[in-house]
Amino acid sequence: MTSAFLPSHRAVPVIPLLPVTTEDAANPEQAQEIEEAAIAGSQMDKAFPARQTTQPTIRVLVVDDHEIVRKGLCTVLSEEDDFEVAGQAGSGKIVVTLAMQLQPDIVLLDIFLGAVNGLDIAQQLQRGCPKTRIVILTGHTDDNYLLQAMRIGVHGYLQKALPINELLAALRAVHRGERVIREARAMTQVLSEFEKLTKEQERMRSGLKDLEIELVRLAAEGCSNKEIASRQFWSEVTVKRKMQDIYRKLRVTDRAQAVAEVIRMGLI
Repeated sequence: MTSAFLPSHRAVPVIPLLPVTTEDAANPEQAQEIEEAAIAGSQMDKAFPARQTTQPTIRVLVVDDHEIVRKGLCTVLSEEDDFEVAGQAGSGKIVVTLAMQLQPDIVLLDIFLGAVNGLDIAQQLQRGCPKTRIVILTGHTDDNYLLQAMRIGVHGYLQKALPINELLAALRAVHRGERVIREARAMTQVLSEFEKLTKEQERMRSGLKDLEIELVRLAAEGCSNKEIASRQFWSEVTVKRKMQDIYRKLRVTDRAQAVAEVIRMGLI
């Protein structure tokens, strides 16, 4: 196994593709790019002879616009008995077409592919290749990309700084059906987002409005109806009426039970 994402002395072409028609590509330039990839693919069997193995082969389409990274990844994968490089692409424009033709088990996808956003491609792949698992491999640490990828439903989100053995382990886990995030900070963000979603679901289930939750929070702090009325510029009668509405929604009978229930829900 190589020790870094660097190409070895061996060529790493893509495998031969199905014949390309005008329906396979959005324009002649894309069709030509796919045809060129198919020509290069004829060398794959010579570069990497087939190995006898009882392990299931994990077919990976590698997508990265940096050639040294892309070919390095292909080399690393090709040296593993249970991996096969289904293909490679340096342009985001042909990824969906390639994936639909090759039907790889995994698409290993960078976020930034020139003028194309890898997350947009991920959404297209989910529609066009629903059985293919999508793993983002990026050098960027922006939390917004991570959360967007999670919302899209990618199967893995990995950093390019990840050691090779951990990258391979993550891809194997994804192939087994797991979802993988290999960074503690990233996991913290996902859990934080999950917590927000859980609280919102609980709020919607309870039927409480934000203002009603605020009233319960004030009650939990020990504020009397008179003090709450003063803060909200209401009368005490209004506070009592609103508290009764809260009790009804929470199916409780008094202030202490309302506070306990809202705390249980994680809303305060």
